[in-house]
Amino acid sequence: MTDAQRPVPTAGIVLEGQDISVSDLLDRARMAEKAGVDSVWMVQLPTLRDSASVLAALAVSTETVRLAAGVLPYYSRPPVVMAQTAATVDELSGGRFRLAVGTGHRMIAEWSLGRQPGPPADEMREYLGAVRGLLHDGEVNTEGGYFRAHSVYSSPRRGDQPVYLGAFGPRMCRLAGELADGIVLWMCTPQYVRDVALPQVRAGLRQAGRDPEGFPVTVMIPGMVSDDLAADREILRTYLSTYARVPNYRRMYEASGFADEVHSGRIGDGLLDGVGVVGDEDAVRAGIARYHAAGATEVVLTPMAGAHYDAALLRRTAEAVAAAGAG
Repeated sequence: MTDAQRPVPTAGIVLEGQDISVSDLLDRARMAEKAGVDSVWMVQLPTLRDSASVLAALAVSTETVRLAAGVLPYYSRPPVVMAQTAATVDELSGGRFRLAVGTGHRMIAEWSLGRQPGPPADEMREYLGAVRGLLHDGEVNTEGGYFRAHSVYSSPRRGDQPVYLGAFGPRMCRLAGELADGIVLWMCTPQYVRDVALPQVRAGLRQAGRDPEGFPVTVMIPGMVSDDLAADREILRTYLSTYARVPNYRRMYEASGFADEVHSGRIGDGLLDGVGVVGDEDAVRAGIARYHAAGATEVVLTPMAGAHYDAALLRRTAEAVAAAGAG
């Protein structure tokens, strides 16, 4: 692949709905679109409203910005329903929507929804196949060990609508390269992206006989333009400490060279600066650039702390994100 054929690095922003009304979310999406960000993402948290429904509203209240769900847990919708949801939002948006699915958290699946998940990679292999089959082919008929899917989709659809896989463990990264149309990584360091995730993605691509060049790699990271750097860094430090107690994230941070910080239970400046992007506009742009240099084709910032609540800081963050993207 020549340099002219390589994907142009882009940058997007996450809109979280915590303590924010739907009308405010729509206003924020239009502001981000006006600021020039490449994409607007909605996450799905167990305590918040259904993000797919909000994305449908965003689809008809924005015009050009790309929209994405990142990520929708696979236990929240059967594969046929997930594909129907994705095709519907994509049609409403005029072909601007990307779906990213992931395993989510086992505790939420069991306690909140009453589902007992099986082996994540094995289940996801079946799930991805069913969702992509219905979206790309308009029909799916499969009887797997974990999922059953029989359906024909007769409404308008986009046959090349992408389905990304949210992942960061080596096995799931390899599965993304093998079966998905892109990968979404969350809160990884640039070194982890370059040295752990991407080699596994490329191994999966080669295994499936797919071109290892040009595969979309989205990295989502927490950060913001800050006017109170000390306070916002402490908020991010507390936020990271919660994740560092989760086994999957502990292993990822250990593999990134931060075992001492994780084992001590105190998030130091090394991990904080390795994962978060906090500072003025120049710092945000430089932080995003580090991920592009590590191999990310798209970097998506999740505004936190002051930038989540302060409209001026959120706008400045969106403008910094837009400047960091080259698309």
